[in-house]
Amino acid sequence: MTGKWWLVTWSTYGTWLPGDPRGFQTWRKREYVPPPERYAKHNEKTYEARRYEDLHYSAEQMMAAEPVYLEENEQQIVVAAVYDESSSMELQPSVIAVMSDHTHLLAKFGSLEIRKAVGRLKAAATRQLHSLGMTSGRAWSRCCHMKSKPTEREYLNAVAYVKKHEEQGATVFDWKSPFE
Repeated sequence: MTGKWWLVTWSTYGTWLPGDPRGFQTWRKREYVPPPERYAKHNEKTYEARRYEDLHYSAEQMMAAEPVYLEENEQQIVVAAVYDESSSMELQPSVIAVMSDHTHLLAKFGSLEIRKAVGRLKAAATRQLHSLGMTSGRAWSRCCHMKSKPTEREYLNAVAYVKKHEEQGATVFDWKSPFE
C-alpha cells in the first residue's frame, strides 16, 4: 500500500476534554492552542491552562455519563476488535497501543478517509465491549488526532513511541513492520 503512515490517537469518553490542563487541540484548527511546556520547542509560546479553566469546567458539566477507563481485559478486547475490523478494510496497520484512557494506532489508510476509518474501528470495538457487557453507552470521544509520519525515521520513532506505552500498562499489538 502506498501513502503516508499516520499516527492516530483517540480517547475514551470523557477522559480528555477541551480545556484540559495537559493541553488540547481544537477540531479543524478553529483556534490555535500552543503546546504544553513538555512539547514546546525552544522559545515557543506554551499553553496556559488557567486561560481555559472555564472551558474545561463547561465540558465536564456537559458530559452525559462518567468518563470511561478501560481495564486490561477490555484493552485486549479493543485490540482484538481493531485487528478483526482492520482486516476487512483497505488499511495497513503497523502497531496499536490501547491504554485505559486512549489509543494510538500507526497505519496507512490508503484511499480511506482517516476519521471515517477510525470511526469504524471504534464502532467495532464498542460493539464487542457491549456484547460482553463490559461498557454501556459511549466508549470513545468523538474525534481523533492525526499526525502524518512521511519518512522512515518518523515512522520508526512513532513505532517506538507506541510500543513504549506497554511500560505504562498498555496492551500493545505489533503487525509486521515493513521497515524492520
